[in-house]
Amino acid sequence: MSLKPADPQAIVIFGASGDLTKRKLLPAFWHLFVEGLLPSGFAIVGYARTEMHDRDWIEYVRDAIHEFGKVDPSGEPWDEFAKALSYLPGEFDSERAMDHLRGHLASVDRRRHTAGGRFYYCATPPAAYPSIVRRLGESELHGNAKIVIEKPFGRDLPSAHDLNDELHAVFDESQIFRIDHYLGKETVQNILAFRFANGMFEPIWNRRYIGSVQITVAEEIGIEGRGQFYEETGTIRDMVATHLFQVMTFIGMEPPVSFEPDRLRDEKVKVLRAMSLCDPSKVVRGQYAGYRAEPDVSKDSQGETFAAMELEVDSWRWAGVPFYLRTGKNLRRKDTEVTLSFRDVPYNLWRGVDAAPLARDHLTIHIQPHEGITLAMNVKKPGPGLAFDRATMDFAYDRRFEAPLAEAYELLLLEAMEGDHTLFTREDEVERAWEILQPVLDDPPPVVFYEKGSWGPKEADELIAPHVWHVSRR
Repeated sequence: MSLKPADPQAIVIFGASGDLTKRKLLPAFWHLFVEGLLPSGFAIVGYARTEMHDRDWIEYVRDAIHEFGKVDPSGEPWDEFAKALSYLPGEFDSERAMDHLRGHLASVDRRRHTAGGRFYYCATPPAAYPSIVRRLGESELHGNAKIVIEKPFGRDLPSAHDLNDELHAVFDESQIFRIDHYLGKETVQNILAFRFANGMFEPIWNRRYIGSVQITVAEEIGIEGRGQFYEETGTIRDMVATHLFQVMTFIGMEPPVSFEPDRLRDEKVKVLRAMSLCDPSKVVRGQYAGYRAEPDVSKDSQGETFAAMELEVDSWRWAGVPFYLRTGKNLRRKDTEVTLSFRDVPYNLWRGVDAAPLARDHLTIHIQPHEGITLAMNVKKPGPGLAFDRATMDFAYDRRFEAPLAEAYELLLLEAMEGDHTLFTREDEVERAWEILQPVLDDPPPVVFYEKGSWGPKEADELIAPHVWHVSRR
């Protein structure tokens, strides 16, 4: 995270009364302010259809921070932060609907010394993005501005292409920040440090030594009242096209020539370009028992709450190595991790000896909630005779570092305000991800069912046989 505040700018949150704003954005901006990382000239303007006065908005912000933040909003710091808050009711659909926002921001510039800088955050349903962009263009609010777009970026390749066209009709690509909060996680960024700052791992990070790669994003919660969203989107669009593909590109990429934003993003796109299109016969779509009884869900829904798939990267480094991805709701527990399974030893010296069979070594990167890295290997058990056991070498963030990990949104907001695109997705990256998944979106296999609290349907186990899904015991 940069230690230097960005240039003065007025922050406008579209969808100010929504869940994302309350849970993530408002606490993140408050924490950045407390840490001295917001510009000296800043303002936060809430914009939504909900009728609200400034005093109501200030109370709303304080309640949100109190409930979801780490630092209580009180005392002189809160008084100073509250002075930066204002609210403007408004909509997105009518022509010239944001003309009043233009006047409001001019007043904010005078009062808060924001110098005409603009930072727009679209915390709305994705269907509103085109209207917001058109209104900003009509009211000439796009100059000297940055705009943040939340995932999903479209729902398939044609809609992603259309959304990018809408954005580029008003904003230059340099002004657009497509946010995926997984890229703000310290443990995801540490994949790059682990690979490229240690001489022992990069030489074996290839098909010669690695037999398979698994990426799991498991959630123990259900859809939490978002039935309409899941009916329209589903797990593949919501999670695979974004979070899982982002992690996969960090695992599969070549070393960038530098960490300039586009050099890193070039290598991520190369991984996606090397991936074969998704084969629907190598995809399992699951639905947890009881999903169809959720509010706003069809009684014969074919929306998936679980997805597992096998993908290939046709490159010199990864040819022939299967990448297995799985993600789902209402699974056994919350767990996000990457497991690289190494190939068997080339010659087993203990053939015919009465010893336990050798298991494959594996490296597991724990992204959340128990952040760290585990290397599992075979060791001899103490005592007479020859028997093997499994041992692990563990690195855990909470044992190594006293400071808690920074929230992903804090880092990403700061980077976007500074204009740094390193941790944001590019137009060609988004469209290629949808292109890979388009075959299964066009011809999805029927959903199969799984019990809440399980690891998903049995068909997901059959998909990767003779391999088995790695389950961390941390």
